[in-house]
Amino acid sequence: MTKNETATSVEEFLVWRSNLFQGLKARKETIIELLDALSSNQQAHSVVELSLNPLFRRDYNSLYRGIQEFLPTQTDSNYEQRIETLFSAVSRTIPPTSKHYNLFGIDTTPCPRPFAETLADKTFIHYPNPIKGNKPINIGHCYSVVCALPDQIDTEKSLGLSPYHESESPLNIKE
Repeated sequence: MTKNETATSVEEFLVWRSNLFQGLKARKETIIELLDALSSNQQAHSVVELSLNPLFRRDYNSLYRGIQEFLPTQTDSNYEQRIETLFSAVSRTIPPTSKHYNLFGIDTTPCPRPFAETLADKTFIHYPNPIKGNKPINIGHCYSVVCALPDQIDTEKSLGLSPYHESESPLNIKE
């Protein structure tokens, strides 16, 4: 990447970051620091570990509050404008395509929490149950990930999962 291309990329990133900042309702600095911690993270396995990242200069409690207050509430007087600003900032991260449409990949992961009595927003979730006669449901949360898919994939540089062979044990346990 040339010096000129780097300067352009940094400028575009700063504009994107500013637009995202404007779309946030509360705890703006906390969310920006959380994004910095997430983007530089290579080892954190939990939110607690993210709060220890040097780029996140706040305490653990403010991290949770930032996540809770990330989206504006529907009773907010500027709700529509804030949501539009957030969508605009996020849509700028979608790579341009040569087609007249974008492709998105969506994945949903169930997280059963049937015994968490104080967990807010618990609901019935689809969760496969291998025991015959049981319904494939549980109580907990579903987490979703949406990502924009590129027009073409460079198979030389593509990161993918190697195929799973049936003869291998997933836990490498000798039978």
